[in-house]
Amino acid sequence: MSSSYGRRMVLAVAGAATLTFSSFMLPLRLSSEPLTSMRKQTLLATTILLMLVAQGGFAQKAAVLTKIFYPKDSVQFTALHGEVGFGYRSREYGKTTMVICCTSEAGRFYMVFKKDIRHLSRMVEFENGYAGEVFSFASKQWEHEEGTWSRHELKGEPKDTVVYSIHNLRCLILKKSAAGITEVARFQDYGNEVYWPEFDYPSCSISDEDRDGLPEFYLSYMGNSDGLDAKPYKQLVYTVGAAPTAAVKAKATAYYPAGNEDDVYRVEYDQRWKQLPAPVRGKSKRLIDRHRSANPSE
Repeated sequence: MSSSYGRRMVLAVAGAATLTFSSFMLPLRLSSEPLTSMRKQTLLATTILLMLVAQGGFAQKAAVLTKIFYPKDSVQFTALHGEVGFGYRSREYGKTTMVICCTSEAGRFYMVFKKDIRHLSRMVEFENGYAGEVFSFASKQWEHEEGTWSRHELKGEPKDTVVYSIHNLRCLILKKSAAGITEVARFQDYGNEVYWPEFDYPSCSISDEDRDGLPEFYLSYMGNSDGLDAKPYKQLVYTVGAAPTAAVKAKATAYYPAGNEDDVYRVEYDQRWKQLPAPVRGKSKRLIDRHRSANPSE
């Protein structure tokens, strides 16, 4: 093949990639010029190229597969994933409330949600007042709270009960490899008497929105609190590379007014969130909008 013909062949193949298959073939069918061996090879190469482009053959990635496990599934999860187990590090981090298992081109991952309850109390309403009680983790029983009415001092049957929990939230993102289990990210937020963080479990997930074969980890939670300060709803996105050793966190925060006169609902995005691929930002934004729609009065 001459060098000039070779250059023409490369240009023909590159140019043909911008055409549809039918628009390319039509001039060939109408041409009366006989197909030489060189032209047949060019046609074959171009046809293969167009088929690959049409089918997305150049960058097709395997789907990210996920499965969610709850406490009721703990035995099943531990049987399938004994190297982690549903009670993974429960003594340190508290009870496991949910695990999302993910299989991807980058390996197998686990998103383990923890709730470590430090103190439980409740107010039980009766006809003429409230009885205060605290939960004893030693006896596993509710006991009278000093300084409040006791049940036998109040009339009638309980009408309503309000439970208050002081707890810490954690989420561990783990990767399984031949070397064992590696922690690539750890989220934690600690509650107290006037601050009560809670996971928004339906809005926590793993997916591959940008179809690069690498999972993104979406963690959403609400930070309720006492007082008039705006209440934050945080949507975190953790991303990993092809050989993940540590995840990168991006954050969007929606602020719900709670009584201050000048407060309005607003959403703020950190710089890493702004640098996420558009499909990933799109999912994060949808999760925030969904929470807003479900909680318009917050």
